Amino acid sequence: MITTPMDIFQREFTRKSIGGLDENEVYSFLKKIGREYETLYAENKALKDQAQRLSGQMQDYLELEKTIKQTVITAQKQSSDLKDNAEKEAELIVKEAELQSERILDEARSEAEQISREIRELKKQKRTLRVELRTVLESYLAMLHEDGPSYTRNLEVLPKVA
Repeated sequence: MITTPMDIFQREFTRKSIGGLDENEVYSFLKKIGREYETLYAENKALKDQAQRLSGQMQDYLELEKTIKQTVITAQKQSSDLKDNAEKEAELIVKEAELQSERILDEARSEAEQISREIRELKKQKRTLRVELRTVLESYLAMLHEDGPSYTRNLEVLPKVA
């Protein structure tokens, strides 16, 4: 049974008839208290060591937690920066594609206008050639009329050139 502080304060020793207390009883009690105190002292020291070790571990964990929080914040910032950079790059790519498509459309419009001009020129040349061919044919026809009536009969059967 462990001696409590109250046991120590209330302990009474038997008195000898002559001059005092029983020495054996006092020494026996002191040895018992000493052993219990030694056990409690060792227990107390072990608990203090454990508390100090746990406190050190807790400090390490708090530092680790702080480092992890900083790492997470840095990772979030980098993630946000990467996202922003990707969005900016995507915008640049889209703008570049739009500019390139505008350039291609301008080239296509220019080429279409050039082809349209060429078609108009070719139609004009066709009309001119028709007029020239008609003029040449009419002049040959006039020459044939001058040479004689036999050729004109055969030519009147031919279809007119439009």
